[in-house]
Amino acid sequence: MFCSLRDGVRQHANKLAQIASKVAAIDVLQCFASTARQRSWAKPVLGEGRKMMLSQARHPVLEVQQGFVPNDVVMDDKRRFLLITGPNMGGKSTYLRTVALVSILAQAGSFVQAEKARLGLIDRSFTRVGASDDLRRRSSTFMMQKIQGAHIFRRASSKSLLLLDEIGRGTSTFDGLSIAWAVTEDVFNRIGARSLFAAHYHLLVGLDSEVDGLANVHVQVAQSDGTLRFLHTVADGPCDESYGVQVAALAGLPRNVVERATDLLAFLEQQAQGAKAGRDGAPSTREQGQSSLLGYFAAAAMQTNEPKAPSMTDAQEAVLSKLAALNLDELSPRDAFSLIEQLQNRLEGE
Repeated sequence: MFCSLRDGVRQHANKLAQIASKVAAIDVLQCFASTARQRSWAKPVLGEGRKMMLSQARHPVLEVQQGFVPNDVVMDDKRRFLLITGPNMGGKSTYLRTVALVSILAQAGSFVQAEKARLGLIDRSFTRVGASDDLRRRSSTFMMQKIQGAHIFRRASSKSLLLLDEIGRGTSTFDGLSIAWAVTEDVFNRIGARSLFAAHYHLLVGLDSEVDGLANVHVQVAQSDGTLRFLHTVADGPCDESYGVQVAALAGLPRNVVERATDLLAFLEQQAQGAKAGRDGAPSTREQGQSSLLGYFAAAAMQTNEPKAPSMTDAQEAVLSKLAALNLDELSPRDAFSLIEQLQNRLEGE
């Protein structure tokens, strides 16, 4: 009986597949219409160019929760790169995801979760959001960030939408800052895509005066009597502080740890401010009217008493030549680890 049924179905397989496809399309469109009606979604206006005007945009999953805060999004040729700063749990990642989901739903033929929406078409949406490692591939969180980032930068175009969350974290501060800065430059100079970049590197906020098309926005918080309250609203301008210690207190760290962290933070900020002033009378970035990473490195470059780097040995030059000749696109993570081990052994055996 089963074989007979199978043979009968086989004779009408094409027609059944066509019917299933049409039923699936009706199902999707009906769900789009039902959800749009129930949640008062708006009909988007699609066009060319980089414009994206969203009024009271919401995350389609989180909007059903009581107290969800909608936000506006404004992007055009003068605001095609939004640098988003603010504390953890402030809503930066939700803001990024909201923009991506509005764009995808609009181009899928659905109404969108906003009061008004006008969007320029995108060819692809690329995301580098979240933190995870890959033990099977022996890749740390930092390595996975870079692998995913490399995929984006090889394939993105000027019509793409880039969502980047804390590029450069997982390594030393200056390494991370340098990577984040270089990523920003590459997106502007080569790709030219609309981008949203959530970052904790506050030295980057000064890039708005260096790069046309970059705009600073931040998630707002309210602080009263040492208590931090997340407003989840996005406003123009950079965030003044990262509020890392306050967030740690909210997470439940012991009071003595939080108090000690507060004292250490004040000490480190004082030391950093003194370092920015430079040696031998070099002006600080604050005195120069700059707070960006560019200004910080410019002040550091004015220090004339730094010792010169020693000349390289033959082995070091050979290692550098080997690295310069590599084709990273054709190198797997496992091969990269093996090569690094070989180069390290060569240097140690010098």
